[in-house]
Amino acid sequence: MYQKKSNLQNLIIISIDCLVLVLSLGIANYIRHQKFFKGLNNPMDMKVLIAIFLVVFLIINLFKNWYKQMLLRGPFQELVEIVKLNLVTLAGATFALYFTRVIDEYSRKVLFYFVLIDVVLMFIVHQLYKKYLPVFYRMAGNARQLLLVATSDEADLLVSEMKNSKDYSYAIKGIILLDSGKKENSSRKSKGTPDRKEVGGIPVVASSSELVDYCLTASLDEVIICADRKTQEERKDDMENLAAMGLTIHLQIPVLELDEAPQRILSQFGQFHTVTYANKVAPFGQLMLKRLIDIAGALVGTIVLIILTIFVAPLIKLDSPGPIFFAQKRVGRNGRIFKMYKFRSMYIDAEERKKELMAQNEMDGLMFKMEDDPRITKVGKFLRKTSLDEFPQFINILKGDMSLVGTRPPTLDEFEHYQSYHKKRLSFRPGLTGMWQVSGRSDITDFEEIVRLDVEYIDNWSVGLDIKILIKTVLAVFSESGAR
Repeated sequence: MYQKKSNLQNLIIISIDCLVLVLSLGIANYIRHQKFFKGLNNPMDMKVLIAIFLVVFLIINLFKNWYKQMLLRGPFQELVEIVKLNLVTLAGATFALYFTRVIDEYSRKVLFYFVLIDVVLMFIVHQLYKKYLPVFYRMAGNARQLLLVATSDEADLLVSEMKNSKDYSYAIKGIILLDSGKKENSSRKSKGTPDRKEVGGIPVVASSSELVDYCLTASLDEVIICADRKTQEERKDDMENLAAMGLTIHLQIPVLELDEAPQRILSQFGQFHTVTYANKVAPFGQLMLKRLIDIAGALVGTIVLIILTIFVAPLIKLDSPGPIFFAQKRVGRNGRIFKMYKFRSMYIDAEERKKELMAQNEMDGLMFKMEDDPRITKVGKFLRKTSLDEFPQFINILKGDMSLVGTRPPTLDEFEHYQSYHKKRLSFRPGLTGMWQVSGRSDITDFEEIVRLDVEYIDNWSVGLDIKILIKTVLAVFSESGAR
């Protein structure tokens, strides 16, 4: 039976960190009030504080795996991650305390002391955990006994990768070279393949022809087989025998190295097993949180839109003939066409006059923008300067066409001229605001620079980045930075 122990290891260290968190709050409270787990005025205060911190801590770890690659981190990197985790936890707990209107019941010094103490204690515990984890596996005898099977070309790399992985749940029993016992050419002979007694310190325990017999008598749990497709086909009977013994088999899947799609995951479509290449594999929890933030923000924005329309609609109508709202077909996620809404800020013949004004386009590339655009109405200039013309897009966000933060959706004629690398901008749901808008908004005139910023957003996306962009957007709007 195969068990994935990385999840168990994460559960153990998270549980330990929860205990450390409780202890740190107790020590911080003792330093401030000379009481460990009792509030200054109400004995229940500390219990409520501990409960809030624990809930926030667990929610944070639900949406972001702070413990991923923990065993591979050095001391300094570990300290940086612990500081970040504690600051995020403190921010979340402080917000919860403020939201529940009980923040005044707690000393700010207790919260300050908590962060300092928890960082120190958590760092010490993590270092001890990483130091004694392999000792625990050896003493408990719980390490999975692992046999490596590889061709001579892959053997050194496989052994090196296994050692560098620092996965202490494995104990490497030995290695078998699939091409041992075969007639080798002179170059292979000089490498010593047939007569190799060890690979990177791991003993060669049997010849290729003895693979099944060795596994039949040895104490083994799992086997890793690294070989090309042809060799795998030739050794299919051996693999069937290993599977019949109840051993867990990890079989190498030959994959292409695609620079433009750095992330790979194993997928299954019916009976077909595939290696899925992607630029960004976004965690489901974060995507769900992003959508919830979109809906919450769009609901508030739609309420403001309704109130705003009462005042803006008459001004638009009085300023120039035409509809109050402007709907234009835009290209959304991965080429989906949708209608994007705005308050009308131009004369109704704007699209026809655009061809006459192309010579005055300030943008280097596919987009169009110009200083003192004569197509914009007087009211439209005010709406654009204050970004009020964008408010109807909250309807698009509610419908799911757009997000609060994303890449700006191109028009149909812009999209027709896209190169393949431009389309990566559309691999995320388009947004009301985005990376390039807060990096200068209308001041950026190079389309390729816009593409670069949008791709940078996609490659580094997180809910935290969205929140940072939203804050920068609000500041840019109120300062009227780059808005035209």
